Amino acid sequence: MKKIIVLTMLLLTTTLFFSCKKFLDPQPVNAITDENPIFDLTSAQTALRGVYRGLGNTGYYGESWVTLGFFPSGDIKNLTTGGASNIVVVNYRADDANFSTTWNAIYSVINRANNVIVRTPAVTDPLLTPTLKNQYIGEAKFIRALCYFDLARGWGGVQIPLEPTGSLTGVISKPRSTQNETYDQVLKDLEDAELLLPVGAPVNRIRVTQETVWALRARLHLYRQEWALADQYATKLINSPNYKLNAPYNSWFANSVVATQESIFELEFSAQNPSTIRAQMQHPSRGGTYRYAPTDAFVQLLKDKNVSGGRRALIDSVTQTGITQWFGNLYYRNPATDPAYIFRIAEMYLIRAEARAHEADLTGSLNDLNAVRARAGVPLSTSSTDTDLLLDIENERRLEFALEPHRWYDLVRTGRAKVVLEALNSATKVDPWENVFPIPLQQIKLDPNLKQNPGY
Repeated sequence: MKKIIVLTMLLLTTTLFFSCKKFLDPQPVNAITDENPIFDLTSAQTALRGVYRGLGNTGYYGESWVTLGFFPSGDIKNLTTGGASNIVVVNYRADDANFSTTWNAIYSVINRANNVIVRTPAVTDPLLTPTLKNQYIGEAKFIRALCYFDLARGWGGVQIPLEPTGSLTGVISKPRSTQNETYDQVLKDLEDAELLLPVGAPVNRIRVTQETVWALRARLHLYRQEWALADQYATKLINSPNYKLNAPYNSWFANSVVATQESIFELEFSAQNPSTIRAQMQHPSRGGTYRYAPTDAFVQLLKDKNVSGGRRALIDSVTQTGITQWFGNLYYRNPATDPAYIFRIAEMYLIRAEARAHEADLTGSLNDLNAVRARAGVPLSTSSTDTDLLLDIENERRLEFALEPHRWYDLVRTGRAKVVLEALNSATKVDPWENVFPIPLQQIKLDPNLKQNPGY
């Protein structure tokens, strides 16, 4: 009996930049067998929708992955009991469901992407032209690259399956690669995607283009401390007429806007497919469950106009019976249709600023940093040494991406997690092995080839 994988269609509402308008048309749920899931144009489109839909899963950019980026940042407090309390103080546990949920969600997307990459080339439907085949495979390769990049910065080296498994929960049974080998695979997929995706396609902020590839390359090279390449790829985006720093600061997310010129790549949600992170962040008076919130110290920082400027819009408050409660306000829409922001042009400016500080281009670094500060409406930096500039950039990223999944990974990649986080909270202790997450205990039990990170 054939197993059925149900891939719910990803609702996309902007115009596709190639000939296949049908890709965007509302469709019912499609069922495709494991044995031959992609056999014509329609099934290829459905499978690719499933890849995008997986990115927005609650376990991935729909919530859990995002919270793993800012829970241990020192700037977020947990308002409930459970595993999140441990993560906030960097007391990581292999049996914590937060890690297992995210791990499984990312590997599910990888399996869906592998399905598109491996099976699309064999399709003989004349409607699935060579150009469309390349486009779909290029999009899937980019998304697989993003998945492996996130796994590598979260867990270090991981298993790298490049073929679809028999089921989305199948045991991979492969030895772990090193973190460097995992990043090598990310680069290989990005190089392939850049060649497969059409040149000069119109901008599309909810679907992968060559410019989306450049954004992840800039971030990858930053993490690998390949400063010249980080500079090169960030510059490609900064020089593109498709992107700009929106001003005032909140104009890229306030008033229910989507896909502004600030955005390089964002995930779309709908009333039928809502983002769960909104409920967790919002106050009950606004229909939220209010499970986590900015710390009191971080609220004061965001309220300081000389430090935060327009980024004050990232938080809001409710006063009841004389008590004021603050909450994050990046995800605020009702219903919860807030996009998940994966790449913004502000990040490219700060990537290039950091790269140029390391390249001894202090003037160029300062100019990029101050472009972001000017847009936020705060006094410009006057730092004149690489050490001071790098610290300014670190602090700017903290504010600019206060509720996006950057802060923890920034502190880890720069080697500053222990000194920064322990200074913010006396309850936080960052042991050396906690620079990477624990492999979920359930996965260790399922697969003898999967070895735990040391220390857990």
